[in-house]
Amino acid sequence: MTGDDDLACAAALLDLPGMTPVRLARVLDGLGPALAWHAVRAGTHPGDRSRRFAASARDMVPMNVLRRYRAAGVSVLLPDRAGYPTALVGDPGAPAVLTALGDAAVAEGRPAVAVVGTRSATPYGASMAAELGRGLAGSGVVVVSGLALGIDAAAHAGALDAGPGAAAPVAVVGTGLDIVYPKGNRVLWDRVAATGAVLSEAPLGTPALPRVFPARNRIIAALADVVVVVECHGRGGSFHTVEAAARRAVPVCAVPGSVRSPASRGTNGMLVDGCTPVRDLEDVLTALALARGGRAIEPGRGRSGARAPAVDRRLDGLDRAQRAVWDAVDDTPTTVETVLLRTDLAVATVAVAVESLVVRGLLLEGAGWWSRA
Repeated sequence: MTGDDDLACAAALLDLPGMTPVRLARVLDGLGPALAWHAVRAGTHPGDRSRRFAASARDMVPMNVLRRYRAAGVSVLLPDRAGYPTALVGDPGAPAVLTALGDAAVAEGRPAVAVVGTRSATPYGASMAAELGRGLAGSGVVVVSGLALGIDAAAHAGALDAGPGAAAPVAVVGTGLDIVYPKGNRVLWDRVAATGAVLSEAPLGTPALPRVFPARNRIIAALADVVVVVECHGRGGSFHTVEAAARRAVPVCAVPGSVRSPASRGTNGMLVDGCTPVRDLEDVLTALALARGGRAIEPGRGRSGARAPAVDRRLDGLDRAQRAVWDAVDDTPTTVETVLLRTDLAVATVAVAVESLVVRGLLLEGAGWWSRA
């Protein structure tokens, strides 16, 4: 049994008429793709007791299906194989079979932020999404979105304009990867695929169907360390992403907007409900650092190292705890709670480190906060 056999059988199962992501997960549960395929084809698979797929399977040649995907430039990815996004492995809603245009591995090892919102974005919303996309990508953060009109497209366009060394974007779409939707995003779709990756759990030839997009949004949430909603109407589609993020304990942030703007009704409501407000890139990077256990990411400091910060010689000789606390404190007042969250150090350890940093003149102390001197 070769690796291509499993990929071919997975592609063939995905392509069966009437197959859905839920049914596919059931068919593949506990079985490799080749064994599952042969059981379905023989009508003996316990997950297909009605034999609804058996007749269609007997008319298909799995290797021919795989060749069709490869001819379209589409990779077939399986959870136990290289190339499948690590962030999805173990997720309760992870696709049993994922398809990709481009290189899904571009996101490996990098922080990721989903930037989502309404298709009918205002100029303010589109500008904010592009600004955040550009700043995040330039800071080495993968921008994840859905390649829809409006906020999604603006965020991805901003990420692509971040310049050399920026993190590549990742899109998750609801159609087959041979069907661009919306058609007006063809150039953007091709740019994302050429630079990063466009992912889908749908088989080739799947058109844009309203029911697939809420399910698609769970993948966006699962890929992200933080979700940022830029604009969203009262109960817009972004709420599916927000709900999926909440189920996964992924922090959700929202960009405030005018109380008179229908496009900001949803995001302003999220802020009332306790979501973290986002005014600029720094707010997102702070939320991201907290979500990733205090591993701070500085604006404009991507992995390329093109803009490495200057060395501060005052920090020479600091021990690990002192350096961790220094890294956790901002130029503006930073509360003790924030320092504890960012460092994951014990209260006593933080207290000793802070006292030494204040004595050395590196930190200024206030009532329950510190800032860099």
